Parts: sequence; structure tokens; C-alpha cells
Amino acid sequence: MAKRLGMAFALLVGVLAFALAGCGGGSSGGEASSSGSKTIRLAFSTWNGYAGLVVGVKSGIFKDAGLKVTYDVIEDPVQRFNAFKAGEFDAIATTPDTFSREWGHGIPTVQVLALDRSEGGDGVVAEDDVTSVDQLEGQQVAVSQGSTSQWFLGYVLEKHGLSLDDVQQANLTAADAGAAFAAGRVPVAVTWEPWLTRAEKNPNGHVLVSTKQYPDIITDGVAFSPDFVDQNPDTVEAFVQAYGKVMDLIKSNPDKAFGYATDYLGQSVSDIKATEKTVPLLTLEESRKFYGTPSAPGPAYDVFDQSAKFWQSTGEIDEVPNADDAIDPTFVDKAIGQ
Repeated sequence: MAKRLGMAFALLVGVLAFALAGCGGGSSGGEASSSGSKTIRLAFSTWNGYAGLVVGVKSGIFKDAGLKVTYDVIEDPVQRFNAFKAGEFDAIATTPDTFSREWGHGIPTVQVLALDRSEGGDGVVAEDDVTSVDQLEGQQVAVSQGSTSQWFLGYVLEKHGLSLDDVQQANLTAADAGAAFAAGRVPVAVTWEPWLTRAEKNPNGHVLVSTKQYPDIITDGVAFSPDFVDQNPDTVEAFVQAYGKVMDLIKSNPDKAFGYATDYLGQSVSDIKATEKTVPLLTLEESRKFYGTPSAPGPAYDVFDQSAKFWQSTGEIDEVPNADDAIDPTFVDKAIGQ
């Protein structure tokens, strides 16, 4: 009896091994982790700056480049990075300050492509009697702690000789902070569009400062796991090159391109086009300027380093990760032939 069970078990193991070998591991996860994979599993939230990624998938541009690119929209950054750490995704899109924070949490990534830049899309709204950043001292400020909004607030305060300790933080998400300000429940809030525009229309409020004055502080980009980059450099390069074609379509025919992203964003084509005033999508050439080269690093390195030091100062992370490990500008460099 025992012998028959042993033989049956051995046979079962053999069948399973054969089946797994025949289907590449039985899942996209197995495909993505193998050397030479053409599959890329992306994760990101709902944000206009990621529209190009959706356009690349829906238009077939990534497919035409020989890639199988899929994406999942996960709004919660903690859930998104936990899934990434668990190997459910190969790449993730977010901001450099988020990448630096997650590096400090033991989730390394390699940034290879810049997607967008906030040029007035994020900011601090205040009541009319608060007319300068210096006047924020002692004020109650609604801000999402541990987020890009808090990083932006800390950066702006430091530029004016202040720190987070000089304000009274009320922990609210960026959207809730904007809504609280609009309702008159807080005198100052760190938020983003459309709450900035609503503040401008509010007779008792205004935009005190925004990323229009600090355009490199909040950007978005795509980063892969270090293992994926090491094992699949040709796939990463093909992805970046294909994204260049996505941007060509967006620039030449925005109505057609953004038509692929209306369901994802819940916005009309005209609304999506309008957001490019404050959240412009970056071409490969603009991405290269942000990343620079290994011998001449661009602003991305400073933002990563400064934000990491900020997170360390807040106690969010213990050590400052090395920007050289977290950014690889060579893929954009190759894609534009320089």
C-alpha cells in the first residue's frame, strides 16, 4: 500500500512538473520572472500622469513592440507596494519621493522612465489672510502624512526657514484636505486639482504656493524590480522605446490618444487635455533631462536623495538609500539614440 502511494505521488509530481514546464509556470508571474520575458505587469493608481501607460496598452503600441503589457489600478499605495513586493507585479508607477520611502521600507525599485511633471497640479491652499509661506507658522494645515503632499509641504517650509514642527498637522488625504478647506473647516490644506482651482474660485481662499514654483519636486515615473531589470534589460528597453511612440501619438493626435484613457480616468477627452496645463506628460527627451546620465545626473537624483532624507527626518525610514541604485537613466538614453 505504501509503495503504491509512493509511486502514485511520484507520478503526480511528474505530471505537475510537465504541466508547469509546458505552460511557463502556469501564470504571468512565472513568465515575468523568467529571463527574456516579454510580459510586463504594471500597477498604478488613477492619475492623469499615467494616461500614457493606458494609451500604450489600449492602442496596441506596446503589443506592436512585441510586449505583453497589463496593468492593475490599485489606489492604496500600501496595498500596491505590498503586491509589488510579493511579486504580483514587475513594475510600478509613482513619484520619486514614494520610491525613496519604499526603498527605506525594504522594497527596492529601479526608475527607468519619467512620465509627467506637476507644474501647478499640487499646492497649498490658504485663507486670504495667509499671504506668505512664512505665515504658515503656527497654522493648522490639513495634509496627508507619509504622502507626497507631506513631502511637498516639508520641502516648501524648509525653503522658507521652517519645518513641519512649526505647523499643526491635521492628517487628511489630499482630497479630504481640499474638501475640508472648501468647507471652511481648516485654514490651510495641501491638496491637488481640482481643489486648487476651486480654491481660486473661493472668495475667501487662494493658492498660496504650488508646484508651478517647484516643477521638479513632484514627478511620476515607472520603476521595475531590480531582478526584472537584471534579467530582462531588452524588455525594459523595448518598453521605453514603445512609450516614445505613445507620446508621439499623444502629441500628434491627442483626441485619438486620450480617447483610450477616458474610462480609466473617468474624464472626457477635453478634460484630459486641459489637465496637461498643470500635469504635462513628458516626452523621452524631457525624461532624459530629468534623469540625466550616469556621468551627469539630472534633478531626479536630487529629488530622490532629498526626499529620502526628509522621510528619515520624520522617522518614516531609518537609512537613506543610494539614488545610484534606484535610478537607471541608460534605457531612456538608448531609446533616443544618445
